Amino acid sequence: MKKFKRMGYIILIVIVVVLSLTIYTDASKDNSEDKKDKVLAEMNFIETKLINLFNNMNNIKIDNYNIVTTEISKDESKSTNTTSEGGQSQGQSQGQSSGGGESMGGEQGESQGGSSDSSGQSGSESSKEETKKTFDLQQDEILTKTGNEVNWDNIKSEVENLYSDLPSITMDLYQLDNANQEEILNFNSEYDRLIVNVKDEKKKETLEQLAKIYEFLPKFLKNIGKDELYTTIVETKSNIFKAYSKLDEENWEEISNDIKNGIDVYSKLLTNTNIDQTKQSNISKGYIIINELQNAVNIKDKSVFLIKYKNLLEEINDM
Repeated sequence: MKKFKRMGYIILIVIVVVLSLTIYTDASKDNSEDKKDKVLAEMNFIETKLINLFNNMNNIKIDNYNIVTTEISKDESKSTNTTSEGGQSQGQSQGQSSGGGESMGGEQGESQGGSSDSSGQSGSESSKEETKKTFDLQQDEILTKTGNEVNWDNIKSEVENLYSDLPSITMDLYQLDNANQEEILNFNSEYDRLIVNVKDEKKKETLEQLAKIYEFLPKFLKNIGKDELYTTIVETKSNIFKAYSKLDEENWEEISNDIKNGIDVYSKLLTNTNIDQTKQSNISKGYIIINELQNAVNIKDKSVFLIKYKNLLEEINDM
């Protein structure tokens, strides 16, 4: 009898241990997935910031329109008051000349001046109340741009703001199960070099450094192992940005090689059966546009390249 009791205790202990391990394993998996989801969102955040920096270096906006705010100047309100004062003095002079010593002319002039004054004041007040600001949509096009000055103040602000977010993102990258510590350290070192180039306002070096930093993103995304479509798109864009960073130097041979590498990566999406079928139409369209970008390289014209580049980003950024 004691033997059976002992066996029962042993079996009970084994069941408890197995259940505990199962619960712990499931909890660990859930925790690991949560970490991956968090890092995936952070990679998307960094990518968006880097793309904006790339585009700002050549004053490119992905949206075709800018909202332009115009403020009514104070001088316009003052001019209305000046007009009303002129009306008042004119009325008074008319009253004095017509009546001399007669009170009727003076009353007439004061009446006219008073009415003119009140109307002038009301006109000024209505102007202030009705139109303080106007908002217009201004079309943003590459061929119509005049000048290519980089807004370094804006670039410096964006780079510094992103830098303040890197420590927490770096910690999350380290906590991934298959984190590559050397890659993470190199990523941060390259960002330090970016800050130096931006501080010195060196356009060529800044673009090259942005391309180096962006190249880490597909590596991190592969370590996460989620969202295969997004990972492939980012890897494709990494090659496009390498080409883009060499545009001012007009090194068309290297630019062509980078675009070809981008096409090779993107082509994997055409035959990938794991991708949502509803996105195949957009993928096919993106493939056409990226090949048009290669054709722009053959023309060797910067403006044509930038137009095709902008069209490609508009198509694949939200894919």
